[in-house]
Amino acid sequence: MQIIIYNQKGGVGKSMLATQISLHFDATIFELDPYGVLSQTLEDDRVYKIALDEEVPEVSDGDVVYDFGGFDDVRLDKIAHNANLVIIPFNPTINSLGTTLKSYYRVFELNLPILFIVNSYMKEKDAEEAIEYIQETIANSDVTFFSIPNTRALQTSENEGKSIMDISASSPLKKHTYKKINTIMQNLMSKIQEYI
Repeated sequence: MQIIIYNQKGGVGKSMLATQISLHFDATIFELDPYGVLSQTLEDDRVYKIALDEEVPEVSDGDVVYDFGGFDDVRLDKIAHNANLVIIPFNPTINSLGTTLKSYYRVFELNLPILFIVNSYMKEKDAEEAIEYIQETIANSDVTFFSIPNTRALQTSENEGKSIMDISASSPLKKHTYKKINTIMQNLMSKIQEYI
């Protein structure tokens, strides 16, 4: 399994998703974001920080999540050769949609399955309208969409270096508190499983 998480816009939840996916599938993260801090919050042997001037090691087998920074990285083309899926997370805001479309056109050329994730929406209507706008603009029926509501639970999870599912299973109170987001993340992992 090799998954690329990419958007040229920063602050859309790429590292949060890299954390959740990596912990769920027991995958290594290649952190290509120069401002990323996953190497400080997750186990040492899970995250490999790759500097901007470094080549990304060739990985032919093994489970890897590539966490890109919020810019167009030329290393994307090389990494794509072995990838199963590109995930494009975005926030349902005007500011995010323009860069998200630019990112889509960049990865569209790679000829890989694309999963858009509307991340951190406040109102379901905002997520629905953002999805509708992207669908109308790209006119590509081969892409899939998934939505994750705004919740502090995901930031807590990233800070603790634990998956939502692990935190949810740690006590009856947390199972109740994290019930909704736990179900959403399980559904997301099932959706990702379809591509790998």
